[in-house]
Amino acid sequence: MNYNSRISFLFVLVLAISSLGSNIAEAGSGDECLRAVLEDISPSSVGIDEEFTVGISLENCGTQIPENITFEIISIPPDIIVTESLVAHFPRFVYSNSERQLRYHMRTTPDAKPGPHIIKMKLTYGNKDVKRTTYYEVEVIVIGEHAEPRISSVTTNPEYIYEGDTVDLRLGIENFGKAIAKSVDVGLDHGFKGIKNTTLGTLGLNSSQTALFKFKANRSGTFEIPVIINYEDDYGIQKDEYNIKINVLDKKGSLNLASVKVDPVLPHTGDTVELTMRIENSGERTINSIRVYADHPFKGLKESFIGTLDTNEDGPAVITFVADKAGEYQIPVTITYIDDFGEEQIETKVNLIVMKKDSGAGTALLIFLILAIIGGLIYYNYRTIRSKDAVIRQLMEGGGNSANNKKQ
Repeated sequence: MNYNSRISFLFVLVLAISSLGSNIAEAGSGDECLRAVLEDISPSSVGIDEEFTVGISLENCGTQIPENITFEIISIPPDIIVTESLVAHFPRFVYSNSERQLRYHMRTTPDAKPGPHIIKMKLTYGNKDVKRTTYYEVEVIVIGEHAEPRISSVTTNPEYIYEGDTVDLRLGIENFGKAIAKSVDVGLDHGFKGIKNTTLGTLGLNSSQTALFKFKANRSGTFEIPVIINYEDDYGIQKDEYNIKINVLDKKGSLNLASVKVDPVLPHTGDTVELTMRIENSGERTINSIRVYADHPFKGLKESFIGTLDTNEDGPAVITFVADKAGEYQIPVTITYIDDFGEEQIETKVNLIVMKKDSGAGTALLIFLILAIIGGLIYYNYRTIRSKDAVIRQLMEGGGNSANNKKQ
């Protein structure tokens, strides 16, 4: 670990001796006595993965000289490593007032946790007839620091979010604490379809990183979104929760079926039909990758690709097929477009009527009837004209006779 990023731990080593309810245990009978005394801890403030020493003195507190002395460490917490032998043996002291100095070289592990850690020791001495044993407990209190990763900035692209937009959201995460934040994971419980978790890894002191999220804003409104930051510091696994607020406006791009054209207008069975549907973008955003699928029951094309439509622009989707069955049909039409999270769909329907194909006799009869009607009209017109001519001649003849009578 870099020296500049170390977290200092203060180790308070307390030597507690359990014997007869006293703080300092003296094992012995009469003038035979031996005790262990904590001398020092050097240095008193130790960083992660750094060495330190613990000094212990064995003192004769009686008049007799102790023999067969063994002092050993019998239990070590996982956060502390002793770098030398755990057992020290002395045959006997030289004088009744002799002392023995023990110095243990230790170090903390890179992932040492704050809190109390107990080292257990045992002192044994005496001759073969009488063996005396005393147990000791050394409490190591590790004092660490807290990390504090918090939200330092919130930005969105687009800046103004509309319903239907694909949003890129960036959260600046900065460590304001006094310890390194490890295994940093940021969760965004936005409730939309998209990315909800980002792993940042390690945040050093006063350092920052950006958590990236992408989601589809499929409904409008004001949303208060929980942001959950999971991390690990000197005190273990931590979890902090914050909230951010985003607004999704209700204006959006909108595709609709503007018009439908069928050619021929009234198709008969066996006709090749061209169905033209004009798709209009009546919204305020450009919409991409537009295609139209008509699920008709005939043989022929069912899909047409339009591509991109800008605001207030329309484009044709042309479907060609052979109408091989007569009847009235309601054809399902699906308009789709693709974004980062897959297909979005708009569904509608168009109506189509296919007539039965006329037979030859029926066509001949229809032609005969039309000709008969036309002939009848011509004949009626002819008779009307002749009748008018006859009336006119009679009138003219009558007028001539009257003139002759007057001259006579």
